[in-house]
Amino acid sequence: MPFAGTDPLFAPADCCAGLILAGGEARRMGGGDKGRHGVAGRPMLPDLLETLAGQGIVLALSANGPARRFADLGLPVLADAVPGLGPLGGLLTGLDWAAAQGMAWLLTAPCDTPFLPKDLLPRLAAAARMRERPAAVAASGGSRHPVAGLWSVSLRQDLRRFLLEEGGRRMGGWAERCGAAEADWPAEPVDPFFNVNHPADLAAAEGLAARRGGLAGAVLLPKGQSGHALLAEFAARLRGAGETPGGLLQQGGKSEGSAPGAVRIQALDTGESFSLMQDLGRFGSCSVDPWGLCAASAALRRAVARGQRPVLVNKFGPLEADGEGLADDMMAVMAEGLPLLTTVSITRLEAWMAFCGGLCTLLPPRPAAVWRWWRDWPA
Repeated sequence: MPFAGTDPLFAPADCCAGLILAGGEARRMGGGDKGRHGVAGRPMLPDLLETLAGQGIVLALSANGPARRFADLGLPVLADAVPGLGPLGGLLTGLDWAAAQGMAWLLTAPCDTPFLPKDLLPRLAAAARMRERPAAVAASGGSRHPVAGLWSVSLRQDLRRFLLEEGGRRMGGWAERCGAAEADWPAEPVDPFFNVNHPADLAAAEGLAARRGGLAGAVLLPKGQSGHALLAEFAARLRGAGETPGGLLQQGGKSEGSAPGAVRIQALDTGESFSLMQDLGRFGSCSVDPWGLCAASAALRRAVARGQRPVLVNKFGPLEADGEGLADDMMAVMAEGLPLLTTVSITRLEAWMAFCGGLCTLLPPRPAAVWRWWRDWPA
């Protein structure tokens, strides 16, 4: 079991390191380090570093040649232990480095992808976890992008054989060899794995940057964990910053032997509190209260009508996973281009991804990650 004792999905800082593959000499770009070229007024490499730092993991840079040219980044620079092996040589060196740091996983990303998704690690980790694989690679628009991957350090000896004894050189061939799972992202409106190889790609990237919009935020939770306190803290911080969020917060939760009325929902705009469950007795089965559901729906419709930002929904629950409950209202929020934030249990992740078509950012259950999602939402 590749996840035994380690979990890059919910405890990345404890078991996962990250490696930026800085690439070759970029001759088609006129030479120099490819990641130093700019898109939308910012060099790709520092932008990428900020994105990966948001995953909460220790980072290093894979690059050959003088390490001092990357001194401004403040990262360890790893030269290939065995030269001439291409990106897989960088991966092998990175896996050895990660193992020496006591890490069980290594996240890799190329330096020439200006739109790299902010949820690269959680989606890859979820794919590896759900399919019980020792690796996962990114995919979009029907194409695999194995340079963006998550790899168990237990693979390093097999990779060494693949490189040195079998002569393997292709990242795609290695991904197939180790049975990597796939994590898929939508390629529209902007392919998050668009990469810059030619000067014309830089010009294209400038146009694509203008098309990017914000994505719904989904706080991914371990089975049985509640995210209600996290959303309440976020709402309080928003109000302290002068924002007026809309939507719903949950108060309390149903557990065996507790009264269904303990589950209450608060409308953020009015402060009204109401029950979502009918009280069928202390040990009764949960049954949705139609009046409470209507009140919750009305709160979300008001948020859409007023254009409130952001719109919080306490959770994407079992009803929503079946296309019922507040599913239509959540879809209406997203259709209006408003920032939606909700929580999703790992047990309903596939249903959520099908619901939103993958157009979301998966967030770890940490206040800093949620605030970063809001800070990065386009003005």
